[in-house]
Amino acid sequence: MALIGKIRNNMWLVIVLLAVALGGFILMDMTSASNRGSFGSRTTIGEVAGQKIDYIDFQKAESALYGGSGDQYSKKSSLWNYYVENAIVTDIAGENGIDVSGEELTELEFGANLSPVVQSFYRNPQTGQVDRNQLNEIKTAIDEGKVSNPEFAASFNELRKQVIKTQKQTKLVNLVSKSLYTPTWQAETLDKINNESATLEYVRIPFETIADTEVALTDEDFAAYIKENEVKYTNKEEVRNLSYVVYDVKATQEDSMKIKEELSGLATEFAASTNDSLFVLNKNGFYGSNYVKSDDLTGPLKDTVKSLSVGQVYGPYIDNNAYVVAKLVGKKVIADSAKASHILRSVANGDPMQLVAAQAYIDSIKTLINSGSITFADAATANSQDPGSASKGGDLGSFAPGAMVPEFNDAVFNGKVGSLYTVTTQFGVHLIKVNNLIYKSNELKYNVAYLAQAIIPSEGTQNAILDKVVSALEGTKKIEDLTKLIVDSMKVETVGGLKKNDFTLGNLGLGQTSRDIVKWAFDDDTNVGDVSPDVHIYTDAANYVDSKYVVVALKSIDKPGVASVESIKETIEPLIRNKKKGEKIKSKISGTDITAIATSFGLTPGLAENITFGRGAFPDGGQEPLVIGKSFALAAGAVTEPIVGSNGVYVVKVATKTPASPEQGGFMQKMQQTQAVRSQVNFRLMEAIKKTVKIDDNRATFF
Repeated sequence: MALIGKIRNNMWLVIVLLAVALGGFILMDMTSASNRGSFGSRTTIGEVAGQKIDYIDFQKAESALYGGSGDQYSKKSSLWNYYVENAIVTDIAGENGIDVSGEELTELEFGANLSPVVQSFYRNPQTGQVDRNQLNEIKTAIDEGKVSNPEFAASFNELRKQVIKTQKQTKLVNLVSKSLYTPTWQAETLDKINNESATLEYVRIPFETIADTEVALTDEDFAAYIKENEVKYTNKEEVRNLSYVVYDVKATQEDSMKIKEELSGLATEFAASTNDSLFVLNKNGFYGSNYVKSDDLTGPLKDTVKSLSVGQVYGPYIDNNAYVVAKLVGKKVIADSAKASHILRSVANGDPMQLVAAQAYIDSIKTLINSGSITFADAATANSQDPGSASKGGDLGSFAPGAMVPEFNDAVFNGKVGSLYTVTTQFGVHLIKVNNLIYKSNELKYNVAYLAQAIIPSEGTQNAILDKVVSALEGTKKIEDLTKLIVDSMKVETVGGLKKNDFTLGNLGLGQTSRDIVKWAFDDDTNVGDVSPDVHIYTDAANYVDSKYVVVALKSIDKPGVASVESIKETIEPLIRNKKKGEKIKSKISGTDITAIATSFGLTPGLAENITFGRGAFPDGGQEPLVIGKSFALAAGAVTEPIVGSNGVYVVKVATKTPASPEQGGFMQKMQQTQAVRSQVNFRLMEAIKKTVKIDDNRATFF
C-alpha cells in the first residue's frame, strides 16, 4: 500500500500552486540522484532491484510530506517502505505494460474516482469527508497557471508520485487476484469442515489459577521452546541484545508542595473571576461549554460537584498526576443527544472578505426559509458546501454533547426545537436547524472550568538525579557492573532482537533517544559487555522535563539464524510461563467428569453449541484451534485429555456431532474461499515479492 502521510493542510497553500498542465506531467527535480554523477554513490541510502535510493531525494520527500512534524523515525520508516515498494512496482509495471495515463491521473487527483492517497491527504478531520472545495481550488489554480510556492510544489509532487505508485500497484494486484481460484476438491473439503458442527461441554481452567511465583523459568525452558519453533524465531539479519538500568525522574515532596501552593494562590483569583474562559486561557487551563454528567467527571470532583454552588471553586486536588482547581460554571438539565441539520458556507482561514460574503449568503437563505419560499432541506441540498450532509438535505443525524465544535454545540443544545441559528465556526458560517432534543433523564449536568498543573520534578531535582547517575556511571564500565547501580525496586532490565534500523526500545518507547542507543549498540567500536559512556535521557514531551535516565550495556550479539534466548526472552516469556502453568494444571486434573473437574477448581462447566471445525471459538476463551481440532477428532460422547490451549487448559466432552449435509456441496464455499484469498493479495503480494528481490538497506549510516 502507498505511504499515507500528512501535508500541512493550510488553505493558504492553495493560492500558491505549481503551474503545470493536468495531463499527468510529473514534476521533475533537476537535482535528482541521476544528475549528480559520481557524487550520487556517496548519498545512496539503499538499493532495491538495482534501483538506487538517494538520501538527498529521500530528505526532500520527507520535508515535503511531513515538514518536520510528528515522530520523525516513524515517518522515515514509512517513507523507506514507500521507496522500496515503488522501486518494485515500477520494475514490474514496466515489464508488464502497466502505466497510468494523464487522463487517468487527473481523475485520480480531482475526479469522481479519487485515489485513496488523495482522499487521505485532503480529508477533513472534523467531517470525515474529502474537502472538495480545496481540491477544486487546487485544480483551478493549476489550470490557470498561477505562480507556485516551492514548498507546496514539492509536497504536491510527492503526493502525485504516490498516487501513480498506488494505481500501478492496484492494477498489479488485480492482475494477480483475478488469476486465483479455488479447486473443487478444496472447496468441497472446506465445505465439509466448515459445516460439520458439534455441541461441546467443557471446562476451561485459566492460567491465572496458578500464580506466577509457582512457576520457575530456566534458560533451558526458553531454549527448548525456541528449538520447537525455529521457523518462527529465526533472525534474517544480525540483532543485538541490551541490558539497562532506569532511573525514574520524579517530583520530590518539596516539588509537589510548591506546585500545590502556586495553584492554591490562583484559586482565590479564579473564584473572583467574572470571565472564566479568558482567565483559564491566560493560565493555560481548560474551559469547555459542554455540560456533562457527574459520572463523566474524574478524580474527587466526581463525588463533590453535586454539593458545589455555581461559581464555587474546588481544589487543589490530585487527578491523574496533576494538581487541579475546578470551578463550577453552570449546572442545568440539558438534552442527552440532539438531531440537527445545517447549511455551511465555507471560509478559508478566516478570510474577512469570504466571511462577510458567507454571512450575507446565509442571511439571504434564512430569509427565504422563514418566508416559506424554500424548505430547509432543499436549501441545504442546493447551497450547502458540506458535501457529507448536503446530499441529505443538511441532515447531520443525532449526536451527543461535545461531538461538534463548541460554537455549533452551544447553538444546538441551548436552542429550541424547530428554531434556526446562525453560527460562525472554524469551517465557515452555518445556518443550523434544531430538529430534536432528546432527553433520556432529567439528571443535572455540569459545566466546569479547570486550572491544572502537572506534578513534575523541578530543574533542581532533575539536576540532582542526573548528577547522581553520572557519578555512578563513572564506575560502571562493564555489564556486570550494572548490578551495583540497583537501589530499592530498581532492576537490570533486558531488551533483545534489536535491528540496526530500529528506533523503538522495549518499554522505553520510540524516538531519538532510543535511536541513539540502537546506533551505539551497532557501532563498530562497541563490544559485547561494554557500557555506553553516556547517560541516555528520555523526556516527558508534554511537560518539557526529563522523565528517565538510562544506563545501557551491550549484552550479546546474534548473527543471522536461530534467535538466542536473550534476543526474544521478553517476547516469549509469557508463552513459556503459560505452557508451564498448563502442565501444572494438567497434573491436578483427574477423571473425565466435566462437572467434577470444574468443581475441583471452583468453576462452572461451559456449553458451546453449533461449533464448527473451521470457524470454532469457545464463548469464554476465544479462538482455540488446537482444542477444537482435538475435540472434532473424537466421536460423540467421548472426552478429551486435558489440552493446553491459548487461554487455559481445557477438558472437552463431545455432546453431539452433526455431519455436514451432502446436499450443501462446495459451490458457495468455492466462491467464498476465492473471494477471501483474492482479498488478501493486496496485503500479501508485496511482502512475497520483497522476499525475492535484493534489497540493500543502508539507512543506519544516515540516521
